[in-house]
Amino acid sequence: MSEFTYVAPNEHMYYKAVLLALERAGRSDFRDILKNAKCTINVSEGSFSRARWNAFYTSVVFQIPMSEYESLSMEEEDKSLLKGICDGVMPPDAGLDVMHVDITPLLYEKDAGSLQQDLEQITDSLQSLAAEFTLPDDILVKGKEMAEAYLYLYAVENYLRLFIEKVATNQFGPDYFNNLKISINVKKGIAIRKAAEAKNNWMSIRGGSDLFYLDFADIDDIITNNWELFKSYFPGQAWISSKITDLGHCRNLVAHNSTLGTHEKDVIRVNFNSIIRQLNPHMK
Repeated sequence: MSEFTYVAPNEHMYYKAVLLALERAGRSDFRDILKNAKCTINVSEGSFSRARWNAFYTSVVFQIPMSEYESLSMEEEDKSLLKGICDGVMPPDAGLDVMHVDITPLLYEKDAGSLQQDLEQITDSLQSLAAEFTLPDDILVKGKEMAEAYLYLYAVENYLRLFIEKVATNQFGPDYFNNLKISINVKKGIAIRKAAEAKNNWMSIRGGSDLFYLDFADIDDIITNNWELFKSYFPGQAWISSKITDLGHCRNLVAHNSTLGTHEKDVIRVNFNSIIRQLNPHMK
């Protein structure tokens, strides 16, 4: 029988404890970076840290406002210090060893309050349903996890659309889309989605450009078929194609209400972070 509870602390209280620990460690600079952050604790259940026997591998993510993220610069020793403080704040009897700490952009900064309220309302409704229909308790937890994953996917998908629009407009002008090399399959997909939208008047219009009728896989198709236009922005074609493919796979799981495992969550977070860091300098 394990001596650990495997119960993560309240994220808000844990976050406050990290800020206090940073202040006491004389790192008010770190505290200022994280003072407006959203803290998330991710436990890889069944994946052991190997730092302590039977303790789970745990990562902590701090999401900070985009304006602060763009100017963020951290040395390896800074990352190591932050990880050590996060691990030190974690209750020892929880059995959750903090092995990785990440700082990512905070999405939907202006709408965070309304989004949080919406999620709370949804949670309250689900709790009522759970009581009435005896739903498993983990549905609420998994539902909130899926909502967060969707936000990452929605953001990076539209970020790539806006990137394509910016680069292509600079090259071709307002009529950029008609100057891009578009495969027959992508054109068919756009036509099908437009036709479906025309038949269903209750559906929201996606946007004034065909660019916003693309699926995740179509975005990769656009970049690949117009590689001469986009190649200077990426380390290589395989680099961006593999990330879009992996994110697309995760998006399909979310779209079909499948549960995301630890691996898929890590794929979303890491690929999101890599793409944003790579393209941010060109999006200003």
